[in-house]
Amino acid sequence: MNIPEKPTVLYVDDEEDNLIVFKSAFRRDFNVLTTTSHIEALEILQREEVPVLVSDQRMPLCTGVELFTKIPPHVENVRIILTGYSDIETIVQAVNSCGIYRYLTKPWEQAELKHTLDMAMEKYYLQKHNARLLYDLQQANEHLEEKVKLRTNELNEEKEKSERLLLNILPEEIADELKRHGRVQPRRYDNVSMIFLDIVEFTRIAERMSPEKLIEELDYYFQAIDTIFSKHGVEKIKTIGDAYLAVTGLPVPDEGHALTALNAAIEILDFIKKEKEKRAAEGLTAFDVRIGIHSGSVIAGVVGNSKFAFDIWGDDVNIAARLESSGEKGRINISESTWRLVNGNHAFVQRGKVNAKYKGEIEMYFLER
Repeated sequence: MNIPEKPTVLYVDDEEDNLIVFKSAFRRDFNVLTTTSHIEALEILQREEVPVLVSDQRMPLCTGVELFTKIPPHVENVRIILTGYSDIETIVQAVNSCGIYRYLTKPWEQAELKHTLDMAMEKYYLQKHNARLLYDLQQANEHLEEKVKLRTNELNEEKEKSERLLLNILPEEIADELKRHGRVQPRRYDNVSMIFLDIVEFTRIAERMSPEKLIEELDYYFQAIDTIFSKHGVEKIKTIGDAYLAVTGLPVPDEGHALTALNAAIEILDFIKKEKEKRAAEGLTAFDVRIGIHSGSVIAGVVGNSKFAFDIWGDDVNIAARLESSGEKGRINISESTWRLVNGNHAFVQRGKVNAKYKGEIEMYFLER
C-alpha cells in the first residue's frame, strides 16, 4: 500500500477565514485544496483524485450532508464533516447513507483533526489496495469461467479462494448477506461491548527493530490475538497501526457480550504475560498491552461498492478508546456500563472517572487479578 508523501485533502467551507486556518494548519502534511463553493468542489472531485473530503455542515447554499449526496457514485473518497452540537442528530442519521467516515464538532482541535485525517488517508489507500486485489481476483475468476467445462475442479478452487478472501474482509454473516443480496443492510446494535487494545511504548520498541523484525513481531502477536478472539466469538473490526479494535454482540447477538469481551481480554493478558516471561528468560523484547472495554451501542455496516470495509461508528467506540488510553499496561480498564454487566463474575476496583466527549464523566474500573 503506497501513500503519497503529501496526499490531497479538499476542504469545503463558505467562510474564507476557515479555509485559511485549515490550510495553514495542514499544508505541511497534505496537498490542501479549498473552496467556498459546493459546485466547484464537485468539479474538483470529478477532475482529480481526492482521497479525503472535509466539509463544514452549515453552509447557506448547500449543507455538508447535501454536498455528499450530490457526489456521483463512481467518485470514491473518505468523507469527514465538521459540525456544531445542534447538527449531530442529522449527521448520525446520514453516516451510512452519505458514506460519512467521521464527524468532528467545531471548533476542531488540530491534533485530533490531524489524527482523523491520517486515519482517513490510511483507510482510503488500504481500500484502494484491497480493491485492486479484488479486481485481480475477479479477472482471474472470469478467465476460469470461460474454461469451466474443461477446468471445473480448478474453477471451484479459485472460487473457494475468493470466498476466503471475502471472509478475511467481512464477518461470515455479513459476507453471506452480501453474497445473497448484493448489499448489506446497515444496522444499529444496542447491546455490544467494544474492546480497544494498544501496545504500550510501541514507538520506542519499534525504533530498536528493523522493519522486517517489527512486522514479524506484530504479526506474531496479532495472529495470537486473532486466535483468542475467534475462540471466544469476538468479532475483529480492524487494526490501526499498533492498536486493535474488536467487538462482541454483533453481527450475531450475544446476551453475555460484556463477559465474553472480558474473558477474551483476560486470556490475551495471560498470553502476553507468558510470552513476556519466556522472552525475558531468552533476553528478547516482549510487548505489553493496555486494554479498554466499554459496553453500549454502535451503528455497523459495509461501506464501499468494490472496496468493502465492515466498520462500526458511534460515541461508544470513542469511549472504548478513551478507556484504553486511560488504563495501565497489563491491566483491563472497563466502563461502568460494562461493570454493571460483569460485576459478580470477577473482582474489580473503582479507580475514578474519565471525561468522554458528549457523554460527560464516565466511571472506570480495573479488573483485579
